[in-house]
Amino acid sequence: MTIFYLVQHAEKERQLGDPGLTIPGRQQAARTAKHLQDVGIGALISSPLRRARETAEFIAAACGLAVREDTRLRERMNCSDEEPLEEFLANWAATVQDRDYVPRSGDSSRRPATGSSRA
Repeated sequence: MTIFYLVQHAEKERQLGDPGLTIPGRQQAARTAKHLQDVGIGALISSPLRRARETAEFIAAACGLAVREDTRLRERMNCSDEEPLEEFLANWAATVQDRDYVPRSGDSSRRPATGSSRA
């Protein structure tokens, strides 16, 4: 039987874009790594987002593994400094109203659920 451990990234810095972990977040990641170090993890796969990657690196170090990134694990929309907040919020609302709407900065609501390619 294969067991999967799904770990959400630790506490991130409160900023736009691709923030890293806070000091408490690094402590959370270290505690998670300690908890998982002896359970026999065979592979470690992470989102390419910095906060997820940093969390995974703590676990990787404790388990003697390399982190493999998988872009399919990224968020479907991520607000950044290049996009005004108002535009991001309008695009988010549009993806809620129309699950096939593809915003400039991400994917439609439907795509992650179906695994189909971006239009």
